[in-house]
Amino acid sequence: MSTGDAAATAVAVERALERAARFFAQRETIEGVVARRLLGQAAPRDPDLADHLIRERRRRSRLDGSIGGSLVLTARALWELLELGAERDHAAVVRLAGFLLQQQDRPGRWSDDGSAGVGFFSPGLRTSPIAPLRLPSGTVFTHEEDARFVASCLALRAVLRAGHENRSHVIKHLEGLLRLRILEPHLGFVVLAALGMAPPPYWTRIEPLVAEAARHQREDGTWPDVTVFHAVDLLVSVPTRAARTLVLRTAPYLASQQTPSGAFDPTENDAMALIGLRALLTARATR
Repeated sequence: MSTGDAAATAVAVERALERAARFFAQRETIEGVVARRLLGQAAPRDPDLADHLIRERRRRSRLDGSIGGSLVLTARALWELLELGAERDHAAVVRLAGFLLQQQDRPGRWSDDGSAGVGFFSPGLRTSPIAPLRLPSGTVFTHEEDARFVASCLALRAVLRAGHENRSHVIKHLEGLLRLRILEPHLGFVVLAALGMAPPPYWTRIEPLVAEAARHQREDGTWPDVTVFHAVDLLVSVPTRAARTLVLRTAPYLASQQTPSGAFDPTENDAMALIGLRALLTARATR
């Protein structure tokens, strides 16, 4: 990136962040609380709002620790609890993580025959399909095997963030992902996001995957066959300079997609807006 391009990108990022700050200023949602914290603009009401949202998710959990018996919904709720600032030893975090960990190596997991290794999480028996599976970025996995693979990666990512990186079958899941050769780019970003939550010794081992993503990134920062929002949503959690550089390259495109309201889609979806905000903040910190 030339000096002139870098300066133009910096201006575009700051303007986009200002619009995003206005968008999130009054949002009474998880995304609103998280966005204001990331921007250093927490509102006086945010601690009480976060406590309310945490209690709400705890009330939704069943006695077995799940949200509706669903692996995906439970992984998402666990991620949200941690986003809201719940500690790893919080009762709700422990309950939800416990349910997820109990689903490892159960029937219905991706690679049921064990050929890809052990540790994969099961979203339930195959008599109950989970496809189509939609991510907050809007990406939809319509094939059942893809959906089951993604569900396992989402659960792995959540339990890693909840502090279970030393469990033997969690480690085996990580190792299994590193051995796989993922050809579909939309799945490759999902793998990167899961591995990005792994302990530091794994970070150098994921560089080839980041390099593969870099090889396919276009000049305008986008990727063929993958939406930018899917890519950056999953890249921002990868703690390497190379991954952050990929996000930086998307900044001009992301800024151009922002609406005057500060949202990033016509429906003004909070989740999409938070994805855009995180990517812009990553770009600002990387340049």
